[in-house]
Amino acid sequence: MKQLLLPALLLSTTLAAQAQRKPAPAKPATAPAPVAPAPVAPAPPTITAARAAGPGATVTIRGTVTNGPELGQLRFVQDKVAGLAVFSTTNSDLHTLVPGDSVQITGTLKNYNGLLEMDPVASVSKIASGRPVTVVEVPAAEMNTVFDDAYEGRLVRIKGVTSLATAAGTPAESLKGNTNYLLNGQKNNPVRIHVASTGEKGLVDKTPPTGTFDVVGSVSQFTQNGTGGYQILPRLSSDFVVAGGLPAIEGEPVPTNVYRNGFTVVFQTANPGTTKVEYGKTSALGTVVDLPAPTRLHTVEISNLEPNTSYYVRVSSTNAAGTSRSAAVPMLTDNKKKPVGR
Repeated sequence: MKQLLLPALLLSTTLAAQAQRKPAPAKPATAPAPVAPAPVAPAPPTITAARAAGPGATVTIRGTVTNGPELGQLRFVQDKVAGLAVFSTTNSDLHTLVPGDSVQITGTLKNYNGLLEMDPVASVSKIASGRPVTVVEVPAAEMNTVFDDAYEGRLVRIKGVTSLATAAGTPAESLKGNTNYLLNGQKNNPVRIHVASTGEKGLVDKTPPTGTFDVVGSVSQFTQNGTGGYQILPRLSSDFVVAGGLPAIEGEPVPTNVYRNGFTVVFQTANPGTTKVEYGKTSALGTVVDLPAPTRLHTVEISNLEPNTSYYVRVSSTNAAGTSRSAAVPMLTDNKKKPVGR
């Protein structure tokens, strides 16, 4: 028995010692070293600040382009409060820019016959495309206010112009490139047509609208004595805006190619827009034809109608400015067969 007591005592002592031993405290987790924030590049100066720097200063501007190649190698860039001309004969990045491009451009300012412009251009960086362009709007009675250095380089819209005249005071007809015309015949308010604004959408060889219209263009300057010489540079024929830009249906829709089971509806709008024709046997109409392609001359063939029957027809057209709609007018089928080839 005495031989058994000693091992038991030793075992009991060991267990008691283990029970009293405390676990070692866990080492605290090492906190990650703070990461320094990436340095924020300073925003480029506003165009207003760049203009204040004056000729000879190298500046960086950020803004939205308001014209494309219809003004040749010249681009106007503006932000919400100011604009600046940018010109280069060699910078291909500049020449690819179109209206709505958001850009950052660096270059040196110079005075070109009164116009403050960036030339030479050191770098062009396109940031985005499709940005909205702010347009300063003034009634024609107050157009003198935008022929001023405060608006140089900005896109303006003169509303309610009634005529465009030659320097001799005669009505403008076929417009010529690199030629000045007078808004409402006023010599201090010229519009200059750029020789590069050609083609179907250009201004060269186009006839200005009759009646009342708006004129959109960038404010530029050309003077050899340092004062005055402000002029508006429209870009495309669409810058002569009739009816506020709405499609504006001209006259009533008319039926052509009438036969026993149908006819073709034709109408014209002052500005391009989509084509929509609604028709039916009553003024409630009920059937619709939609053509999404914008056009000024709208043509829709209506078929599967009943012979010798009157149908009500209403047309409408939509573009970015809104929708123009006619009243419903009656159109009549007859009892003739459809002409061959139609």
